Amino acid sequence: MSPTNKQIFRFGDVEVDLAQGCVRRGGEELHLRQQTFQVMVYLLKNRDRIVTKEELLGSIWKETAVTDDALVQCVMDIRRAIGDDSRRPQFIKTLPKVGYRFISPVEERSVQPETPVAAPAVRPALIGVQPDSPEHPPENSPTASALLPGARPGASKRGVVVIAAAILLVTATMPLAAYLRAKLARKTKPLADVSLPQVPGRKPVAVMYFDNQSGSADLDWLREGLADMIITDLSRSDKLSLLSRQQLHLLLERLGHNEGDKIRLDEALDVARRSQARIVVLGSFARLGEQIRIDVQLHNVEDGQLLAAERLVVEQPGQMLSQVDLLSLKLASHLGAPPPGTTPETPLTSVMTNNLQAYRYYSMAVEKAQAVNNEDAIALLQKAVALDPQFAMAYGRMGYVYAVTGYDAEKAKPPLEKAFQLSQRLTEKDRLYINAWYSIANRDYQGAIVALRQIINQYPMEVEAYLRLSYLLRGEGQHDEAISILKRALVIDPDARDVYNALGLVYLDLNRFEDAISAHQRYVQLAPGESNALDSLGMSYQSAGRYPEALATYELALARRPDNLVTIFHLGNAYVQTGRYQAALAQYRRALQIGPDSFMLARAYGSIAQTYLRKGELKLATSAANKEKQLNKHSAWNALITALERGDKSTAAKLRERVFGDWPYTSRGQSFPARLTLYRHGYLALREDQTEEAIGKFQAALKNPPVPWMIDALEDCLAKAYLETGRLDEAISEYQRILRLNQNYPLAQYHLAQAYERKGNQDQARSAYERFLQIWKDADADVPEVITAQERVAK
Repeated sequence: MSPTNKQIFRFGDVEVDLAQGCVRRGGEELHLRQQTFQVMVYLLKNRDRIVTKEELLGSIWKETAVTDDALVQCVMDIRRAIGDDSRRPQFIKTLPKVGYRFISPVEERSVQPETPVAAPAVRPALIGVQPDSPEHPPENSPTASALLPGARPGASKRGVVVIAAAILLVTATMPLAAYLRAKLARKTKPLADVSLPQVPGRKPVAVMYFDNQSGSADLDWLREGLADMIITDLSRSDKLSLLSRQQLHLLLERLGHNEGDKIRLDEALDVARRSQARIVVLGSFARLGEQIRIDVQLHNVEDGQLLAAERLVVEQPGQMLSQVDLLSLKLASHLGAPPPGTTPETPLTSVMTNNLQAYRYYSMAVEKAQAVNNEDAIALLQKAVALDPQFAMAYGRMGYVYAVTGYDAEKAKPPLEKAFQLSQRLTEKDRLYINAWYSIANRDYQGAIVALRQIINQYPMEVEAYLRLSYLLRGEGQHDEAISILKRALVIDPDARDVYNALGLVYLDLNRFEDAISAHQRYVQLAPGESNALDSLGMSYQSAGRYPEALATYELALARRPDNLVTIFHLGNAYVQTGRYQAALAQYRRALQIGPDSFMLARAYGSIAQTYLRKGELKLATSAANKEKQLNKHSAWNALITALERGDKSTAAKLRERVFGDWPYTSRGQSFPARLTLYRHGYLALREDQTEEAIGKFQAALKNPPVPWMIDALEDCLAKAYLETGRLDEAISEYQRILRLNQNYPLAQYHLAQAYERKGNQDQARSAYERFLQIWKDADADVPEVITAQERVAK
C-alpha cells in the first residue's frame, strides 16, 4: 500500500486509524497510551492467528526488559476503551499462558487523503464518557464558555464541557504516564510478588473463585461470594494464613486469566505457588431445580495431589450461609486447623451472618462506603442488621461509615459498641479494625494508629489498613510517612483506586499540585464511574488555581451523582474563589434542599454566611450565621464574626467559648485542622489589636496544611495581617510567595496592588490590578473588589 494511503480497521462501532494514530468509538476519539495502541494494531494485523505473549513483548517493547504485567495492563486498557468483556469477549480472546487472538470480523480499508498526513500521534479524549451518555453535565453547565472562548454562542454547552474536560484531563496525565513508562522500563520486576506471610505454625492457603457451572446470571455473584465466605470462615483459625480476594484478583490478572472463566487446576496451582500458598481450594456450584450444589476440593500445591473433597447441597437460598459454615468447618478440619471451640453446633461463620440477604446488603454497603456514598451505605447496613440483629460486622461498618468516611463521631459509637458486644462473631482481624474505628470515634487518633499498625504487622497484605493509617498520619502532620505507607500499599495492589485518592490528598497538603493532579487522574481512570473520583480531581485543580478545569470536573461529578453534597459544596467554593458569588449561593441553597442532617444543613448556612460577608451584605450574613448556629451549636464561628462586624461585643464574648470548645466530629477520620484553629486565634487577636500575637498565630497556621474543602484555604492570612498593620514590604513579599504557589490565588493580586499603591508604586499597582481583573473576568459585576480595580485601572 502506498505510504500516502490512509489505512483504517473497523469492527463493531470501533475504528482504528493508523495514519492518525487514534481510535474512535461511536465517532468519538479514545485515548490509548502509545504502547497500548501498538499492541492493538499488532493484534489487528495478525488477527488470523494466535499471537503469543513472547511475540508481543518482543515486537512492542523490543530490547526493554518488562514483565507480563505491562502487556496485561495494555490488554485491559484496550478492552476498557473498546467495550470488551474478558468474561465474554467479543474482540480479544485470552488464551491463558499462551497469548491473545483478535476474534471479531474486521473491515480493513484504505483512503487516499486530500492533504499530506502528519506523523502518527495518539490523541486525547475523556476516558469512560460517551457523548450521548446521561453521565454528561446538564445543558446549563456554567463553565462551557469559560473553557472554550471560541465556541459558537448557540453551541451545546454540554459538549463544550465534555470536550474541554477531556483535553484537560488527559493532557495533565502526561507526567504520570511518563512515570509509569519509566517504571515499566526498569530492568527489575516493577511489581512485587503477592506472597502470603510465612509465619511459623500458620499454613498458607489460597481459595480460588468458584466456577458457575449452571451459567445462571443471577447466581454469578456467588463466584466471588462463596470464596469470600470461606476465606472469612477459615481466617478465624490461628493456624491458617489466607490469600485475600483482592490479592487473588491481582494474581489472576497478571496471568492473563479471563474474568468469569473457570479457573483450571494448573492455573490455581500457578497462583498458589506465586503466593507461596501450600494448599489451594478449588470449587464450583450449580443450580439443580431449587437446590444449589457446591463442590470443593483441596489440593497440595507441591504436586497437585487431591487431599480432600466435600459436597454440599443447599435446599433453599436462605440456608446458604449456615450451610457454608459447616462446609468451612469440614475444610478447616481437613487442613488440621479447626478454630478453638468450633463445632457443628457453633458454626464458624457465626462471625458474619446466616442471612443471605443481610450478607448481600452488607457487601453492597462496603462498596458504597468506599465510594464515600455514605447515606446509601448506612441505609444498606440498617437493612442488614434489621434482617440479622446479631450481625456484628454490619454494626462495625456502620460505625466506620459514620466516623471514618463520614464525620459524626457520636453516631458512630453506639453501633461500634454493639459490635463489641457481639465480638464472639468477629474474626481477630475484624476486632482490630473495630478497635481502630472506635479510637477514631473517640478522637484517639494515636490509639487508632497503633491498632492499624498491628493489623499491618499481622496481616501485611491488608491494603485497607495501609489506606486508613495513611489518613491518620496525614491528619497528624506525618506526611512523608503517609506517602511511604501508600506506596507500600501500591506495591501490593498497583490498581488500588482509593490509595491513589489518599496519595493525591497528601500531595495537596504539601502543595505538590501536579503530583496531586496525576494521582487523582489515576483515581478517575481506575474508577471512571465514581462521582467521588472526579470530585477529588476537581479539588486538585481547584487547589492549584486551575479553576476552569475544576469547575468542569465538578460538573461531570454531579452529572454522575446529582445529590453528591460534597461536590456541591466544592463547586460552590470554586465559584466564591472566582468572584461568582451568585452562582456559589445557588449551589449552597441546592445543598439546603438535599442536606440529610443538621450538620450538613449548618454547613450550607455557614457557606452562605461567608459568601454574604464577602459581598458586604452584613444583614443577610448575620441571618445565615444564626441559622447555622441554631442547627449546630458547635458551628458558631460565622455568628461570632458577624457579631464583631455589628459591634456586638457581648454576643461575641459568649460565642467565643463555644467556638473554641470541644469539637465532637471527625474530619473524615482525621483530627480537626490545626490551620483553622490557629487562624481563628490569630483573627481574634488582630481584632483586639494584639498584633504580634496575631502574626505569630498566622505564621504557625501556615506551617500546617491547607484545608481544601473550605471556601478559603487561609494561605493569605499572614499577608493580610501585614497589609492591615501597614507592614507593606512584608505584605508584598508574602503575596509574592502565595502567587508563586498559585498564580490565581483568590484576591492575591488585588491585595498586592493595594500594597503597591500604598507604597506609591503606581505602575506595579496598575499591573497587579489588571492581572486581578483578568483572573476574575467572570466575577459578578457588583463585587466590591472588581469595581475598585476597574476604577484604579481607568485612572
